[in-house]
Amino acid sequence: MKNLMFLAALLLFFCLCSGEQSMKIERPQGVMLKYVLKAEESYTVGKGVNIDFTLKNLTKKTLWVLTWYTPLEGINGDIFRVTRDGEEIQYIGRMVKRGSPARKDYLRIGPGESVSAKVDLSSAYDLSKAGEYRVEFNGRIHDVAFEEASLPRVKDKHSGMDVRGDAVTLKLIQP
Repeated sequence: MKNLMFLAALLLFFCLCSGEQSMKIERPQGVMLKYVLKAEESYTVGKGVNIDFTLKNLTKKTLWVLTWYTPLEGINGDIFRVTRDGEEIQYIGRMVKRGSPARKDYLRIGPGESVSAKVDLSSAYDLSKAGEYRVEFNGRIHDVAFEEASLPRVKDKHSGMDVRGDAVTLKLIQP
């Protein structure tokens, strides 16, 4: 009887394990997203400093990206690393606290497609002095989904992803 119970428990264990494996979402390997920043060569102190942010899907699959804390929703947190002549510039913009996202907080990016947004850095960073500035995105997408049916997801279920890209340099000059 003990052997029969042991075999039944073992069979149940293997069934659960194989079912768990088949339920896992396969995540493509390698780099999936890349960001690109574009800026004018120079701006005037006291005027807007608009830069373009583009997020590109490098995979052959459709991705759904949570826009929170990315330029795709504007600047609602310290999402850039900004330096002037090598010195870090402090973030002075608004800080937004969040609950769980809604479906509308995700953007669909098809295979090989891109989404873009323009943001004004001077609305959130102290760009009141002339100098050479270097700007890079902090590089974190808080949730990337591979199936639309799984959206929206509560924070505990988010699958974050680091995103790479190149910094952009620009000059601020006195009027």
